[in-house]
Amino acid sequence: MERSRVARREETKTSAKQTNRTKRPKKKKSGGTGGKGPLWKKLLLIATGLFILMMIAGGGFAAYAVATAPELDESKLRDALPLKIYASNKEEIKKGGTSREYVSIKEVPDVVKDAFISIEDRRFYQHNGIDFRRLGGAIIANITDGFGSEGASTITQQVIKQSFLSSDKTITRKVQEQWLAIRLERDYTKEQILEMYLNKNYYGQESYGIQTASKAYFDKTVDKLNYAEAAMLAGLPQRPSAYDPIQGDPKLTKWRQTQVLDAMLTTGVITQQQRDKAVNQPISKLINPAPKSKDDAAYDSVIFDMVSQELEDVFGLEGKDIYGQGLKVYTSIDKPMHDYMNEAIKKDQVVQLPDYAEAAATAVNTQTGEILGIVDGKKPGTGTSRRNFAKEPHQPGSSAKPFFAYGPAIENEKWSTAKMMTDQETEVNGKKIGNYYDGYRGTNTIRYWLKISANTPAIQTFQQIGGDTVESFAAKSGLGLEKDESISPAYAIGGMKHGFNTTQMASAYATLGNGGDYIKPHIIKTIEYSDGSKIKSPVKPKKAMQDYTAYMLTDMLRDVLKPGGTFPSAALAFDAAGKTGTTNAYKDVWFAGYTSDVSISVWTGTTKSGNNNGAGLSGPTNSTMAQNIWKDFVTKTRDRTPAPFEQPSSVLSIGEELYVKGTKEPVVEKKAVPAPTGLQASYNEDSESGELTWSYNDSALRTNGYDSVSFEVTMTDPDGKQSVLGTSSTNRMGINRLDPGRTTFTVVAKASGEQSGPVSTTVTVADVETEEPTTDEPTTDEPTTDEPTTDEPTTDEPTTDEPATDEPTTDEPTTDEPTTNEPATDEPATDEPATDEPATDEPATDEPATDEPATDQPATDEPASSDGASTQSDRGNSSNGNQGRGQDNAPAEQQSESENQQ
Repeated sequence: MERSRVARREETKTSAKQTNRTKRPKKKKSGGTGGKGPLWKKLLLIATGLFILMMIAGGGFAAYAVATAPELDESKLRDALPLKIYASNKEEIKKGGTSREYVSIKEVPDVVKDAFISIEDRRFYQHNGIDFRRLGGAIIANITDGFGSEGASTITQQVIKQSFLSSDKTITRKVQEQWLAIRLERDYTKEQILEMYLNKNYYGQESYGIQTASKAYFDKTVDKLNYAEAAMLAGLPQRPSAYDPIQGDPKLTKWRQTQVLDAMLTTGVITQQQRDKAVNQPISKLINPAPKSKDDAAYDSVIFDMVSQELEDVFGLEGKDIYGQGLKVYTSIDKPMHDYMNEAIKKDQVVQLPDYAEAAATAVNTQTGEILGIVDGKKPGTGTSRRNFAKEPHQPGSSAKPFFAYGPAIENEKWSTAKMMTDQETEVNGKKIGNYYDGYRGTNTIRYWLKISANTPAIQTFQQIGGDTVESFAAKSGLGLEKDESISPAYAIGGMKHGFNTTQMASAYATLGNGGDYIKPHIIKTIEYSDGSKIKSPVKPKKAMQDYTAYMLTDMLRDVLKPGGTFPSAALAFDAAGKTGTTNAYKDVWFAGYTSDVSISVWTGTTKSGNNNGAGLSGPTNSTMAQNIWKDFVTKTRDRTPAPFEQPSSVLSIGEELYVKGTKEPVVEKKAVPAPTGLQASYNEDSESGELTWSYNDSALRTNGYDSVSFEVTMTDPDGKQSVLGTSSTNRMGINRLDPGRTTFTVVAKASGEQSGPVSTTVTVADVETEEPTTDEPTTDEPTTDEPTTDEPTTDEPTTDEPATDEPTTDEPTTDEPTTNEPATDEPATDEPATDEPATDEPATDEPATDEPATDQPATDEPASSDGASTQSDRGNSSNGNQGRGQDNAPAEQQSESENQQ
């Protein structure tokens, strides 16, 4: 019984254990994690492990960064390492910042210290090299906006960066910067660090250090600066070129100075009254620069300016990241080319510019957009009076036509070069637009109108395509308008509010030679920091237009440099294209041309500052100076012959005309070549010599689309044998030793492979032998001698009205007619840029009435510009009696100096 009780007890225990085993899994299921604890504990363990790994990795990374950080070198801490610039051949161009006068911190007044500390590092005296409050804000900004979006550098860190490190926004560099800043604070006092900082900064005007800058801008030592001057200097290191009170934007300079003054007010170092007084004081009242000595042969200041601007605008660097830390900049400048261009313009080696005139030029690589050479002016000046005419905008005149008229039409409507337009009276907002030549020339192709630079077809093209389309096309080619401009039809012929500079024009035309790819003009190829790290230029090409647009424009612009074009005397031995451009009274005279490897734009003219009493260029060669400078540059500054432009597969040809593949083939209408008239012959049997003379209607030739003509003379002798007597470019040809009997002479006109109908006359020479037998009736044989007399009365007349027609030669319209006091020549308007236009190379003596009126109405072919009323007053009452001139008849809101003759 007892054993049985014991056995039952054991069985109960065993059963209980089994029951417990079966129940435990249920407990695990209800709150379990596989038997290893709750889920939150597992996640915590994972996070802890990852944190430890990150700490180990971060510690290792930090240890590596610290171990590879440069050593503190006191000579580098105290010296400003100048910016160095190199040409494309690695020749050093300019050593910036060699001007520096070191000043002790004891000589720097508190107002200057307060200005810099207020804007750069308000807790400078409280931190140990790193401002953790500022760092926290920067970390948040970098997380939300991306790493490197905001900096937290203290003055101490800036000294380190300027002395030892690159400006790359990398974690490694930031760790090294912070580590070295702590070490610098440990080894030097705050005053010593501030002294390093003030003497290292670059302040513009080639001035490193606060003492040098104080003298450069105010002609005084730093200890005499007031709070307004100190605030201006404290704002400069961030962007020296942009905030430069002498050469920068005055609005930006004032904005930055106000920013510093507000910071000084916040920190309590100046009062509200002092702040307001300084803000209301114009920057110009503060500036009093010390005189500088300049080397007349130095042409590198413009390069230094462009490099500084590009480092900020393109590479995104601030001034304190650029200067004083030994940055090396490798540029695209072709030094021999750059120096030659400057010598040629500054020393009048190609043309003799009047003393009141100015000139500027830019050359860029057609394929890369890199700037090869630049001329800032003949006399750009120095100090506060220094100007960069290559940077200033000038109205483009007719050089705008490819981008504001015909280019958009080809791009968007796929016009062929044979598209017909009619040169006729055209109105814009009630204003009549005419041409640089008198009257209108009927219907012809856009190729012809661009070649001779007619105005009304360009205006009509703009009106058909639409302003928005035109503006977009031009902007893609680098010719964007300012925010305060509103495009109008006058822009098609260069009548615009602001205009463009030579660099913009060179790069826009380079787009045509580069198959339609626009590359923003740039001067920097690579930058290298003192630690050896390098950054290449981020500039990349963008598609501005289709290749068919670029090539068809190029092909039409080739004709500008041929007989009948506006620059017929170019006579180049290689493939090139370009466009002339002239504004009212020659205030702006352009030539922008290009080959497959270089694009050069040249501007000559006067400025709105009052040169030549507000008038434009004057003299017999005013309209050709830019052309001649361009020709000299493009032929003498390049060692190799450029390859010809290649026609893309998207373009097909019909005769001389081009059209876009896939479009309807253009109908190329060939008009007749006018025949000569009034053919007469004179012959003296005694001297056995004579002359053929004839008349020709050159105006009809031009109206039918032909630019130049020659005359072929054939002779049929008494035996019926025919032969070519010769070809003449004038309206006469000599004849001699004619055989007895009747000789027939026939003249035809030839132009562009086409031939006119013939005109004939005869000369009869008596047979000497037949006179001897008929002694009794000498007069019976005389009738044949009477026939020539019908021609003789006119022998003297042809020379009076015909000779000048062809003599000026159509190839050199502008060079043979220098004197402006002969209105009947090819220069219809002595004030107008008509001297470079085809009118000058087309004999006009047959039409004196059409040329002479222009002498009384200067520059009427120019679309008036923003100068509006002043332009008209300068030019006289040109609206009286001249309905056919462009500039005076342009829309009132766009009246400008800019005209489109070329």
